[in-house]
Amino acid sequence: MRNKIQVAFDLGSHSIKSAVGRIQPDGKIEVLSIAEIQSKSIDCGDIVDKDLLLSHLEILIEKMEKDAKINIDEDAWVSVSGRGVRSINSSTRIRSRENTDFEIDEEIKQKLLNQCSDVQVSSDRYVLHNIEQGYYIGSSPLIRNPIGMVGKSIDAKAHVIHVRNFNLSQLDYCFNEDLGIEPFPVFDGYAASSSNLTHDEKELGVIFVDIGSDKTNILIFKDNYLIHSKVIPIGSRFVTKDLAAYLQTSIAEAERVKIENVSAFSDFADDSKVFEIQIPNDDLKKNVNEKEISKIVELRFEDVIDQIEVQLKNIGKSITDFKSGIKLSGGGSKIRNLDLLFKKHFADIPVDLMKITNIVYKENFEDKREYITLFGLLAWPIFNVEDKSSSLKIKDVSGIKKSISTLLKGIFE
Repeated sequence: MRNKIQVAFDLGSHSIKSAVGRIQPDGKIEVLSIAEIQSKSIDCGDIVDKDLLLSHLEILIEKMEKDAKINIDEDAWVSVSGRGVRSINSSTRIRSRENTDFEIDEEIKQKLLNQCSDVQVSSDRYVLHNIEQGYYIGSSPLIRNPIGMVGKSIDAKAHVIHVRNFNLSQLDYCFNEDLGIEPFPVFDGYAASSSNLTHDEKELGVIFVDIGSDKTNILIFKDNYLIHSKVIPIGSRFVTKDLAAYLQTSIAEAERVKIENVSAFSDFADDSKVFEIQIPNDDLKKNVNEKEISKIVELRFEDVIDQIEVQLKNIGKSITDFKSGIKLSGGGSKIRNLDLLFKKHFADIPVDLMKITNIVYKENFEDKREYITLFGLLAWPIFNVEDKSSSLKIKDVSGIKKSISTLLKGIFE
C-alpha cells in the first residue's frame, strides 16, 4: 500500500475534510491535496441531509482532482463516528474435542476473532474493528501472536468496535452508488490515535482524548493494546451553545468569543479584561468579562474530565497506570489553556497537546489538531496490521464471515 495514492474523507458535524496523499518509504504521508467545507449534513455521525452531503463531497472531489491531477474513482478511507459507535471487550475459547494438541493457524485465529464479535454484536450492527488483545494457550501468559504454537485450547481477547448497519448502508450508498467510490469505514477515534501515538506511549499506557464538535472520543491503551474506547456525546459545539445562551447572542458570535476570548481554565483568564459582543437584531453591543465566561466554559470541559474518570473506573484502572499520560487532540482541544485545566485535575501524569509530525506538505500542520483524523485515515494502511475487519468492503462482510464460519464448523467445540 506504500506509494499507492490514498484518499480520505473525515465526515464531521462542523465540517467535512478530504485529502489525497501517498505513504512515503519512511512512513510519512505526502499530502497532494487537502480540502475542507463547512457542512451541516452530518449530526454526531449520522447523515441528516444526504443531498447536502453529496453536493459537498462533489465540491471536495473536484478540488482534489484538480490539485492532485488524478481521478478519484476507486476507493477511499471514510471516518465513522458519533452516537452510533459502540465498543466492548470480548473473549472466547476454542478447544479440541479429544483433548489433544492442535496447531494454531491463521484460520483458527480468525475464527476466534469472529467469535469475539459474534457473541457480543447483534445482527443489526456492523463490526468496524475486531482488535486483538492477546491470547492464552492453556495456562500460558498472555501471547501476542499464537500462530504456529500448539495447545489443547486457546482463549482470545478482542476489543470490538461496531456501528449501526443503518449508518453504514447510508454511507455505502452515498459513496458507492452516487460517487462511484468504494468506501472503507474506519472509526475516527481509532484512526486519529493510531497515526500519532508512538509504540512506547501505547506500551506505557496512554489516554487519547479527541475532542470534536459534538462528541469526544476517549481511547485507552496499555501494554500496546487498545483496552477501552468510548464516544462521549460532549464536544466543543456544546461550549458554543452554552455561551450563546448565557450571553443571549448568536451561535456565530458565541463561536467567535470562544476562539478569541475564552480560557478553558478560568484561573488563567484575565479578570480585568472586558470585551464587546454583538447583540442580535440590534446595533448595540454589550461588555463581557473574560473571567466570567471562562468559568462557564470550564464547567463544560470538566464534564469531559469527569467522563475520563468514569471510564477509568469502569475498567478498574487508576490514572497512575498510564505513564505516558493524556494526549489531547481534535479541533475542540484548541481552546486556550485546555491542557492546563486537564493538568489541574490529573496532576500525577503528563498532559500534552498532540503534535502532528508525520505529514509532508507545503503548510505546517504540527498544531492543526483538527486534521488528526484525516491524516490518520491517509495513514491507515500502516497502522491497521492488527485489525483485519476494516480492510473488507462493506457489502462483502457478512458473506466473508459466513464462509469462514462454515469452513471451520465441526472442527472444534
